[in-house]
Amino acid sequence: MSEYLKGLRGEALAAKYLKKQGLKILEKRFRYGAGEIDIIALDGDTVCFEEVKYRPDGTLGSGKLAVDQNKRRRMRSAAEGYLKTHPAEKVRYDIVEIMAAGISWYKKAF
Repeated sequence: MSEYLKGLRGEALAAKYLKKQGLKILEKRFRYGAGEIDIIALDGDTVCFEEVKYRPDGTLGSGKLAVDQNKRRRMRSAAEGYLKTHPAEKVRYDIVEIMAAGISWYKKAF
């Protein structure tokens, strides 16, 4: 399976998981400038920008560690673009890590 298809599979699994946690999915694969946000969701009155790391063969935390400062900067930039047309008072940056052992959801990851 190509990396692109793996990414789509991971994002679909993450969206399903987040819905089960009570979030409303607003956007998937949102692009703005050089940044991309895998999933934008609403958790109550908080807009959540979700980075998905699909690591079926990885170890716990390996996906979270892959979200480096550069990735965080690009996500924040894309989030600012989204918020220009969808203002929100509360925002949060999360990471959803999917491994063979299960799913870890890091709220307020950065």
